[in-house]
Amino acid sequence: MNAAGRLLLALALLPAVAVAANTVVVKRLVVNAGTAAEPATVNSYLVCHLPSRGAVLIDPGADDGRFAALASELGVQVRLVLNTHGHFDHVGGNRACCERFAARLAVPAADRPLYEENGGADRVDIWLRDGQVLDLEGFTVQVLATPGHTPGSSCFLIDGQLFSGDTLMAGGVGRVPEGKDEEKALKALARMIRKRLLALPAATAVWPGHGRPTTIGAEALLNPFLN
Repeated sequence: MNAAGRLLLALALLPAVAVAANTVVVKRLVVNAGTAAEPATVNSYLVCHLPSRGAVLIDPGADDGRFAALASELGVQVRLVLNTHGHFDHVGGNRACCERFAARLAVPAADRPLYEENGGADRVDIWLRDGQVLDLEGFTVQVLATPGHTPGSSCFLIDGQLFSGDTLMAGGVGRVPEGKDEEKALKALARMIRKRLLALPAATAVWPGHGRPTTIGAEALLNPFLN
């Protein structure tokens, strides 16, 4: 297939990310995880299971009042706050959101040093590991360890939809630590993504930590870091 054909096929896959699954509704909120002078926007996700009225909040980068307003509008209770990794722009709202919703906090175990450095380790209820499945009374969260951006970087598979943090984004992948082994680490990250994430169905919606939603099929065809 030539480049034009790949582009057309990828574009045909993109509308799938806007369609809610049968039982799960995803709401993306772009929040400012920095300051007015130095803004750092991040995607936070309220993932709602309407039959059970339960929800999880993924990567609350800031204490944003829209989380509670949206949960109230949808009639759901946030039971769990999840982090894809331990960087400040994804965890800044952890404490406030856990207190507001009386929710537990679940984060990747391999990023424990980041949480200990930032003073948040004492707030963690669940240290997540690869392959772990969290049962939330009606829907489940499957943990896929995808180290590279950070040692503990993880993706979450919920109702056939992938929340990829800073591992996989539309047209890109997460940054790796700078240094003499940077190129080697980036290649290793790309290999891991091809093996673990691109094996998912092409129509799988991908909700990244930054930027627009995409699909596995679109990234397999067009992402320059993976081809």
